Amino acid sequence: MSAAHYFDGRSARLHVVDISAGDGAIHLDGEARRSYPASSTRLAEPFRHAPAVLYFEDGSQAEVHDPAMGALLADALGYRKPWVVRWQEHSAAALAALVLLVLLIGAAWHWGIPAAAERLSREVPPSADHALGRNALALLERRGLLKPSRLSDDRIASLSSILLRVQPAAPRIPLRLEVRAAPQIGPNALAFPDGTIVLTDQMVRMVMGKNNDFDARAVATLAGVLAHEVGHIEMRHSVRTITRSSLGAALSATLFGDFSAVAAGLPAVLTNMEYSREMELAADDYAARALKANGIPTAPLADLFLHLDERASKMPKFMRQAMSYAGSHPDGGTRSLRLRRSSSRQAD
Repeated sequence: MSAAHYFDGRSARLHVVDISAGDGAIHLDGEARRSYPASSTRLAEPFRHAPAVLYFEDGSQAEVHDPAMGALLADALGYRKPWVVRWQEHSAAALAALVLLVLLIGAAWHWGIPAAAERLSREVPPSADHALGRNALALLERRGLLKPSRLSDDRIASLSSILLRVQPAAPRIPLRLEVRAAPQIGPNALAFPDGTIVLTDQMVRMVMGKNNDFDARAVATLAGVLAHEVGHIEMRHSVRTITRSSLGAALSATLFGDFSAVAAGLPAVLTNMEYSREMELAADDYAARALKANGIPTAPLADLFLHLDERASKMPKFMRQAMSYAGSHPDGGTRSLRLRRSSSRQAD
């Protein structure tokens, strides 16, 4: 017999009782006198340094603080630890479960999320592309990152004609070119979900070189840049990236909870970087096909990738990440080699 705290389930009052087991029943004596069949009494999963809790058939319960009495009651009730608890107490089984959990999380991260995101992105209506594009462009303008172009109207008209050459006969969404000065962004081109392509003055001037030559090589290079951005829009990379990022963030939050917003966000950022490289290469392939279809050489675009890498390598790291076209793109050497190989295969 041992002291216990009894709650009748009808009030918050605590009854101090003596508890014992015998004759197939649990007996209470003291401020409450009860007997409950052992067959209908349930013992909650025991925790070390915590009282044993008994649940009775009428909704009442008792807490037993004496560990020795708790063990006796468990024997009387024929309590057997659940398999999960037994696994936790077995070192090899716990280690195996941990390894399995890590493998499952890894599989969900690398295969489950992309597959789910691809399916979900197909359900996003085209109206969302327009809203996302307008809002993103307006945000860059409000922050002063995109300013009116300083190029001549004739030059901008020539750039628009290049876009017309490399875009598909029936684009998935109407395309339009915006040429903007963007000193903080630097030489770059941006594709927005609503079909807007922003080409920076800095990119055009870098391609033309010190002599400001808008020759056939410069035209081919800019055609490759614009075809690359058309590929992003045609393959709907913005919506797919947002969907994947959202799912990645949801999985991170599930794993980390509110422990740390930074810890929960980092995996999503790293995953997004991986997706960005994947999509950049897909857009490169699209550009190669578009250039080939229009009789435009791919070598100038391949050379541009190498030039951007060389240019980026001369900058401090923070500037490279903030300004360089190559900062958010795969290795320029790899991209250049892929383009040259693609051109060779098409020539064969």
